[in-house]
Formats: sequence, structure tokens, C-alpha cells
Amino acid sequence: MVKKFKGGAGKRKIIDKLRNFKQDVLTIPNLLTSIRIILVPVVLLFIWLDTPLMRLWSWIFYTIATVTDFFDGYLARKSGAVSVSGKLLDPLADKFIVNLTLVLLVSMQEISAWPVIIILAREFYIFGIRSLAMEHDLVIAADIWGKTKTMLQMFALPFFMINQKTLLDLVNIDWDPSGVGYFLIWSSIVFSLISAFTYTREVKRKIFG
Repeated sequence: MVKKFKGGAGKRKIIDKLRNFKQDVLTIPNLLTSIRIILVPVVLLFIWLDTPLMRLWSWIFYTIATVTDFFDGYLARKSGAVSVSGKLLDPLADKFIVNLTLVLLVSMQEISAWPVIIILAREFYIFGIRSLAMEHDLVIAADIWGKTKTMLQMFALPFFMINQKTLLDLVNIDWDPSGVGYFLIWSSIVFSLISAFTYTREVKRKIFG
């Protein structure tokens, strides 16, 4: 009788864990975030193939990915489906699509390495700051500076993905859009450095007083 009871209790725990997993992970906002992550290698592949048509497709799938970034956050807040996994996956998806695309564009000599080095260095630094905060059971939420940084970087990338050759071949427009892209990238770096400073100050205040 005792063994049967324990077995039933164990089974109920497994069922409860599966139910909690479904409630936390299998939500529409998280599925949209997952789609964004899945689209990252698709975007990278089309850029790497480097034909005008493939560049156009990279822009189309990139646009779909960035649209999901808006809707997953909106739906999560509206439906009250903000979850722990969502808080982890959403910024991770943003970093995947932005940072990996930047690295690929540098390797193809489509963008200067220096702004990308600064962006990646800042990301590693913030990772260290967040790790220190987690050791003290602190959660440092993204502030307006960090969110603006991400938005500017997302807006900047299409101006490098659709380059001068692509515009000339597809729509016969002889214009180099990278100037706009560089303006947005360097603007994002200003916001990223400000956000790094605010994160550091917040962690210092909460940990060391």
C-alpha cells in the first residue's frame, strides 16, 4: 500500500512538472521567440550566399524575425504570459540575430570590425556584470538605454544586408545605404556604453552599497 502511494505521488509530480513546463515554455510569445531563433541561420545563410536575390530574401526573413520580436513581448504583457523561459529566450534571440549577423558581415568585409568589436566587448562585460548580480540573487532588468541600443542595432542591419550592389541589380538605384547603417550602429554604441555604465552603477549600489 505504501509503495503504491509513493508511486502515485511520484507520477503526480511528473505530471505537475510537465504541466508547469507547458505553461512556462509552450506559450505563444515563447513560440514566436523560438521562430526568431530558428530564422537566424536562415538569414545568415542567405547573406552568405551573397547574390542580390539572396540578399533580398535575407532582408525578408530578417524583417519577419524582428516583427516577432515586437509581437512576442506585446502578447506576453497583454495576456499575462510573461514567463521565466521567456525572459531568458527573448534577449538571447536578440543577441543571436544581431551579433551573429554583425560577425558575418565583418567576415564578408561589409562592415568595419571596430564598431562590432566594441559591441561584442560590451556584451561580454554585461554578461560578467549579470553573472555577479546573480551570485547575489539580484536580477538587473534591461533599462531604456539597453532597449534603445538593441532597437538601433536591429534597424541598422538591413542597411548592410541590402548593399549598393543589391539595390543596383534589383531596382536600378545606385546608392550606398551603409552610411545610414553606420550612423545607427555608432548611435547604438553610445546607448550601449551608457547602459553598461547604468548596469555597473546599479550592481555596485546593490552589492557594495
